[in-house]
Amino acid sequence: MDMFDGVGRRRDASTGLFVDIGQHSLNGYERNCLFRNNGDGTFTDVGWPAGADRVEDGRGLSIFDYDRDGRLDLLIRNYRQPTVLLRNAAPAGHWIELALVGMASNRDAVGARIRLETAAGWQTRVVGAGSAYLSGQSLVQHFGLGSARRADTVEIAWPSGAQATLGTLPADRRYVVVEGGEAAVAP
Repeated sequence: MDMFDGVGRRRDASTGLFVDIGQHSLNGYERNCLFRNNGDGTFTDVGWPAGADRVEDGRGLSIFDYDRDGRLDLLIRNYRQPTVLLRNAAPAGHWIELALVGMASNRDAVGARIRLETAAGWQTRVVGAGSAYLSGQSLVQHFGLGSARRADTVEIAWPSGAQATLGTLPADRRYVVVEGGEAAVAP
């Protein structure tokens, strides 16, 4: 059997023979999952209560704060179906967003590593420019803070090798941090 044998076909469950499915999806329709990080190394599927457990032929996903309310929203790209925006309407905890601007590094700060500390512990984000096929991600780094009303420390390791440490940042806002500026500015 060569590598492409069976592409565009499915086996009939009763006969075991291939059935030509034409130009339909190779994956078929599947129920979407949405996992919540429980914070202890485990995850819980919350797709159904969140309204995200749609039966679609999903191809791509973008996660970003569409309406800038501090809650991450989902944009789902489906095969031969309209794109779907799932707006997050859950009760919001506190949050901070950081938009980095590189000067000695690349302008989008791709590759920068951000560590943020609250009383609950450390979180880490790495600025990336892509995530998967037909998917994307925001260059703005989002940190959910839960009940914390501030970040106690923010450390940035820029792609150029430069290091920056920011002091206390109040929650519930987006900050722009310019490499070499050493200060976060809320636009």
